[in-house]
Amino acid sequence: MTLRADDGVRLWASASGRGAPLVLCHGGAGLWDMFGDVAALLGDAARVIRWDQRGCGRSQRCDGPWTTARSVADLDAVRRHVGLGRIALLGHSWGAQLALAYARAHPERVSALIYVAGTGIAPAEDWFGAFQANLLGRLARWRELRDRPERSGEEDRERAVLRWSAEFEDREPALDHARRMADPWFGINAECAAAS
Repeated sequence: MTLRADDGVRLWASASGRGAPLVLCHGGAGLWDMFGDVAALLGDAARVIRWDQRGCGRSQRCDGPWTTARSVADLDAVRRHVGLGRIALLGHSWGAQLALAYARAHPERVSALIYVAGTGIAPAEDWFGAFQANLLGRLARWRELRDRPERSGEEDRERAVLRWSAEFEDREPALDHARRMADPWFGINAECAAAS
C-alpha cells in the first residue's frame, strides 16, 4: 500500500497477519524494510505493519528532511493510515531509536516497545569505537570496499551484506541471512544515512 505523509511524500507500507498491531521500524538510516522473514514468523500472532522510511526503498525518493521529528511524524502517518489507535513498536538499530523517540513523543499511542540492537541513549562515542574495531577485525573485504573512493552498486550491496553479517551471533548462516536482507536491493540513501 502507499500512503502520504502530512507533507505529501509517498511512503510504502504493508500489513499482514492477524492479531494485535505490531509496527516494525527498520534500521538504517538510509535503508529499507527487511523484515519479511520476521513478519512471516509473527503473522499468526500479530497484525504486522512494515514500512519503508522516507526517501528509502519503495518509498518516494526525496530530499528529506532527515530528522527524528520528521521520522516520528512519518511513523504516525503510517499508524493513522492503517487505522490504528495504540500500537506495539519493534525497532531495530536506527529503527529502535525511532521507536523510542515515537514512544516518548506519543506515549498514549504505544502499547509496547521492543528495542532491538539500538544504540541506546548514550552517545555513539561510548560504544561505536569497540563496535567498529570488532567489525574491522572480522571483515577484511568490508574494509577494502569501505576504503575505495568509488564503488559500483554491486560493491555497495556486497559491502552492506558483509557489514550486516557481523550482527548475527551464529556465524555460519550469517552471510545467507544478510544476503536475504539485501534482496531486493534498493541502494542506500547516503544523504539520509549521513544525517542520522
